[in-house]
Amino acid sequence: MESECSKIRKLVNNHMIKKLSIPLKYIANHPLTKSNKWSGYFRFFKWQLNAKAHVQTINWFGDLKLNINKSMHGATGCIYVGLPEFNDMSFLLHFLKRDSFFIDIGANVGVYTLLASGHNKCQSISIEPIPQTYQYLNKNIELNQLKDKVNCLNIGLSKQEEELYFTNDGDTVNHVVPNKANNTTTVKVDTLDQIFPQQITNDILLKIDVEGFEYNVLKGGNKVLKNKNVKAIIIELNGCSDRYGLNDGMVDELLIQNGFKKYDYNPFERSLTVLEKFHTEENTLYLRESALEEISSQLKSATPFIIYGKNI
Repeated sequence: MESECSKIRKLVNNHMIKKLSIPLKYIANHPLTKSNKWSGYFRFFKWQLNAKAHVQTINWFGDLKLNINKSMHGATGCIYVGLPEFNDMSFLLHFLKRDSFFIDIGANVGVYTLLASGHNKCQSISIEPIPQTYQYLNKNIELNQLKDKVNCLNIGLSKQEEELYFTNDGDTVNHVVPNKANNTTTVKVDTLDQIFPQQITNDILLKIDVEGFEYNVLKGGNKVLKNKNVKAIIIELNGCSDRYGLNDGMVDELLIQNGFKKYDYNPFERSLTVLEKFHTEENTLYLRESALEEISSQLKSATPFIIYGKNI
């Protein structure tokens, strides 16, 4: 008869296998590692063995460096596969020019901001509401000597100025909650229209990742959405808006009303494909319809970047 210890050991092993299978499957299917998944596996297991509770500095992409520790699960994909959100990050790298402007709403530790201002050399505003995460964001900006290019703001965004409670123990999934608790932080909240630099006349890209609060952020940016210089928006619509009595279809409708349309981007072909529905398990790319020809031309003519020996 199977002993209790054997049962427990089997349960633990099954849990570990299931836990490991998720990142390994991700590595095996990622566009940058699926042709050489063993290199990704090697980076994964090396990190698991060497990861520390304190922050470590790694060489990331090009000349960029990243401060990271084992609790930053959202950023560890940069170690395993280089560009975790490959299509969206590649769009950013192909779209933004030195004289463009990038606004990173829900920046976390700043990987998108580092690509925009560190690699493409454009100006950025990087917004992160959680104080500890904001410190990591600032350290990454300082590490890459980008303080002259990036304005970091430790605030949240909504449809009006106020104070809101945010969870502070969820890494990339920290979000607004209705009540104060042991795991919450009170955050000053502004609007996108208020923080938007009105003097910008060049191409603008927004990235919005706020765990279900996207509609409120955009409702506080009515002027921004009408600004013709805002050519593209990368936004996460993952169903979390339900927790606020909203739905992601409201975000989709609002963006369509303001002249945007949904697209998929293929970085290898530098091609855009119209989407009928927004993505629910990854970001969705919205492009200003009136600027589509200009955007397409810009993507085609962009200087290639090199990662893992691939010229993209």
